[in-house]
Amino acid sequence: MSYRLECLARALTVVGVAFAPVVAAAQGNSAPQSSSTGVAAIVNEFVISNYDLDQRMALFTATSGVHPSAETLPQIRAQILRSLEDEVIELQEANKHKITVGKGEVEKALQNIADDNKLGVTQILNAIAQAGVSAATFRQQIGAQIIWQKLVSARYGADIVITDQQVDEAMNRLKQGADKPQFLLSEIYVAVDRPEDETSVRASAEQMALQITQGATFQSVASQFSQSPSAAGGGDIGWVLQGQLPDELDRALATLRPGQVAGPIRAAGGYYVLLLRDRREPAGAKPAQPTQAAAAPADTGAPVLLDRFLIPLPANPDAMLKDRAMALATNVKNQTRGCADLPNIAKGLQGAVYQRLGAMKPQDLNPELRDALAKTAPGEMVKPFFSPAGLELIMRCDGAAPDSGAFELPSRDQLQQQLFIQQMSVYAKSYLSDLRREAVVYATGAR
Repeated sequence: MSYRLECLARALTVVGVAFAPVVAAAQGNSAPQSSSTGVAAIVNEFVISNYDLDQRMALFTATSGVHPSAETLPQIRAQILRSLEDEVIELQEANKHKITVGKGEVEKALQNIADDNKLGVTQILNAIAQAGVSAATFRQQIGAQIIWQKLVSARYGADIVITDQQVDEAMNRLKQGADKPQFLLSEIYVAVDRPEDETSVRASAEQMALQITQGATFQSVASQFSQSPSAAGGGDIGWVLQGQLPDELDRALATLRPGQVAGPIRAAGGYYVLLLRDRREPAGAKPAQPTQAAAAPADTGAPVLLDRFLIPLPANPDAMLKDRAMALATNVKNQTRGCADLPNIAKGLQGAVYQRLGAMKPQDLNPELRDALAKTAPGEMVKPFFSPAGLELIMRCDGAAPDSGAFELPSRDQLQQQLFIQQMSVYAKSYLSDLRREAVVYATGAR
């Protein structure tokens, strides 16, 4: 039984850019600019200008929340330059095979990004424009990603056949591993194409991990820098069983709690940075029982476990700033899967405040919040609201997290899709690595 090629669109979805730092951009924070004249790199005789590099720096800053210092700026520019070099290499290869992208495809992808962020296309373009990024730069990046996806699909899509026997074998392995925990993961992967690149690639991966600990969102760093097809979804690789990944990665997972990051980790092909987003216990494991305070409905008067996420605003903010703050809060609300996500999201937003409120009695809260909580289910967040401190997001942490339950076997169709994506990922990584080794790249002092 062959796998339908249209599923490749799900395997290599256009990058899901997160526009969380809209407020920061609105307040005038943008990437430090170098001189936009001159050459940053030459890739197979194609020139990448310093203007191109500055534009991508500004785009990364606007969508990640990173504010490079004098110390970190050179390394971040080097990472972005490397991404631009890979993009040129991919486009040159696509040109050889006459692979192109239409304006309609780019606009559809842009609309998908806007929909994913619960924003309008105009809002997104205005936000990046305030960070000094042209709409053309953003559209060019989207178009390049679509072209690469088409190229990988054309070259390898027809070669990947997932048989019934492969699905049976994979299903049996999962059943045998039902007594092991599962991990919901995101990844960043950077390839070591040549032995002489080992030191520089490790340094680049270390800088990525540092950026995340200093406030960048994992999703934005993965989308910009990861060389795995999972970068299209912000690094998301879904649920994996203990023992399913290479030993080096599996050992690192054993020490992580949800919301924590590990890496860089050297494994086959290059370096990985991992984010553990959630964990499921083995089949038959008795899940932790919520306390009475945690399980009680918010309208019974019993205490409810709460977390607070605050976007600080100045006194008497104008309407434009409030609108942008609300767009940011809505984006945070839509991206939050559970209370475990909030600390990491707060790190990615300069000035955001995360606070664990603990068990709170509804009668001790203001009437508006009490009423909102009464309409909110466990594990959900109330509608963002303004307070004297800024824009508030309050989340119920009282343990109705379906993803943290016991082991669940996927359906055959789901497993077939996973196997297809895994195989396509292997091909795509190898393809880019081969192209990179064959390319003639000359970088100037921009690195």
